[in-house]
Amino acid sequence: MVIYSSRVPYFPEAEGFAKMGLVPGGTYRNKEFRIGMVDISSEIPSHIVDILFDPQTSGGLLISVPGEKTEALLEKLRERGVEAALIGEVIREHPGKIEVRS
Repeated sequence: MVIYSSRVPYFPEAEGFAKMGLVPGGTYRNKEFRIGMVDISSEIPSHIVDILFDPQTSGGLLISVPGEKTEALLEKLRERGVEAALIGEVIREHPGKIEVRS
């Protein structure tokens, strides 16, 4: 699986807090627990990596659908007022690993 960090939505204020190191303790525990299964591009700033490992959510949900159905699903969700974003894709390479690219 590939996650594109630039596509992951987050509150704009989160970046400033993360730059100051103001992230929940669970962020570091998540990173420590999962870092072995994640390959993070060196291009991604450390504060963005912290945001990606942040355990807080506002009820977010990750949905995986076949590529040809992506746009239709996004359109239907947005029609219903749901914030939705295409943040990645499933790839055959590196099974069991998550690749984070910018």
